[in-house]
Amino acid sequence: MTGYVEFYSQAPEGTVIELRHGEILDHNGNVYLENLRTAQQRIYLISNSRRVYYKPHFSFQGFRYIQVIGWHGELTPSDFTAIVVHSDLKRTGHFRCSNSKINQLYQNIIWGQRGNFLDVPTDCPQRDERLGWTGDAQMFIKTATYNFQVERFFTKWLHDLRVEQYENGGVPAVIPDVLDESSSSSAAWGDAAVICPWQIYLSYGNTEILREQYESMKKWVLYIKSQGQDPYLMTAEQF
Repeated sequence: MTGYVEFYSQAPEGTVIELRHGEILDHNGNVYLENLRTAQQRIYLISNSRRVYYKPHFSFQGFRYIQVIGWHGELTPSDFTAIVVHSDLKRTGHFRCSNSKINQLYQNIIWGQRGNFLDVPTDCPQRDERLGWTGDAQMFIKTATYNFQVERFFTKWLHDLRVEQYENGGVPAVIPDVLDESSSSSAAWGDAAVICPWQIYLSYGNTEILREQYESMKKWVLYIKSQGQDPYLMTAEQF
């Protein structure tokens, strides 16, 4: 899930309570964090001896398990409530068949979309890559339109892409752009500038998105065209 854990705590002043968020457990049953790479996914609460209600306003984690360290007194699951957070999108597509494994796979896809559609279309909610990667967005957008009403969600994100696009037509690898310019303008990633508005048009009949994004789409195509002469295999800057 994507979200946070809220809880009450009361411990002697200065007590440090740590929560570690992880997706899987290791062979010994401990929360496994190596796959997070440089992401910490840790919360530290320092007690002031009063009863404290913890509920974050500006952060979220991607997790299935939490490990609690430094808890004062008996620890029970009922002390914690996990809150799922995602953009408010209307469910529009449903699927069910006679194969329970395929049904579960589809439910995993739905939860994966919920977890990665929090304000921007991220590629993951847990490790140190929880950004609006353009490549992941353009690969998933058609599926996304089947599952949820994402027209306004992607319209907003494509407006951001248009603003972040470079003067030469190149497209950042993530939107909003928080990386350096060397991580940009790669085929498949930058292609989101064209594929995403086109898919929104195909799925919803939205011609306004094409009018709004046309110059951005054109700039990306001309940028790619300028990178090579072969009409079937054109290169971009090294990603």
